[in-house]
Amino acid sequence: MKHIAITLFCLFLFCACGTKRQYFTPSYEDGILNSSGSLGAKIIDYNIASAKLNNGKVIFENDGVLDFKLEKNYTLLHYQNDEFVVADNEGNLKILNADKEELYAYQFDASVLSVALSGDDIALILANNTIVLANRSLGVKFSKTFTQAVAQDYRFAAPVFLGELIIYPTLDGKLIVFSRFNSQIVKDVIVSSQDFFNNIIHLSVLDDKMIAASGKKIIVVTPAKTFYLDTDIKEVLVDESAIFILGKDGSVIKTDFELKKLDEKKFEFAIFNKASIYGNHLYIFEKMGFLIKCDTQLENIEIFKLEGAVDKKSFMNGNKFYYDNRILDLDKIL
Repeated sequence: MKHIAITLFCLFLFCACGTKRQYFTPSYEDGILNSSGSLGAKIIDYNIASAKLNNGKVIFENDGVLDFKLEKNYTLLHYQNDEFVVADNEGNLKILNADKEELYAYQFDASVLSVALSGDDIALILANNTIVLANRSLGVKFSKTFTQAVAQDYRFAAPVFLGELIIYPTLDGKLIVFSRFNSQIVKDVIVSSQDFFNNIIHLSVLDDKMIAASGKKIIVVTPAKTFYLDTDIKEVLVDESAIFILGKDGSVIKTDFELKKLDEKKFEFAIFNKASIYGNHLYIFEKMGFLIKCDTQLENIEIFKLEGAVDKKSFMNGNKFYYDNRILDLDKIL
């Protein structure tokens, strides 16, 4: 019996050692792309909303490179009406204007992961899974800590203000609906209930529809019904007519707002790193240095090799892809 166990262990070890990682290798390429310009500095850190350069400057969503330098150890979480919301890992949060004048500062019990602004009100998600409503003049008006999240995806969706309501995306897979009018939680919606990496990675509102996703499930909440789809999710993109779900298995699924599948394309062994919708096209950067372009019907697929992009920190939004110290203008990909 002992000899059989040893033999089985050796067989398992041999098979495990013999397993080789397979990578995305497209059967064709439509060309080689080079950068359109230089950032003048390298990307050293990024989050769902911004990227930090090694000269202290930042890239923010569709605003591009901002004329603003971060303090050491701070990252940019939000930019709105010429105000910069920055935070460090010690729980410090500051709101600064373009002249770096401090408009608000507070140290919370844990680092701030995401934030939204509405007038003087500030909605925050903390790293200990606490939701907070603070006010620039009145201080902390409400806070509540939920189940501790052991492991988290680096993409932390930000809260959303909807009139007198705030939608908080938690780290344990819930949406908390909070009323500013009476300062209490009025509803919670469970998106998913995984033990690990269960934080909400996408939260957006389009007309009367709210779209939210964790790494394992996406939901669409409408006034009449809530729709669910279980799938391994890398990224979610939304336009006015459809939802695009980029899977961890290299699939791109297009659905309607009831999460009914309209189309699907599979890029075998692809690992999607960054993605954007721009000009009725999807642009997807793949780990091995390929840029995939297709229309929003998931047709007319083009695959380009992007020089110098493998294993470089990157950020994509709107019509720009930033990688290392370079910029690729997506308008120039014909």
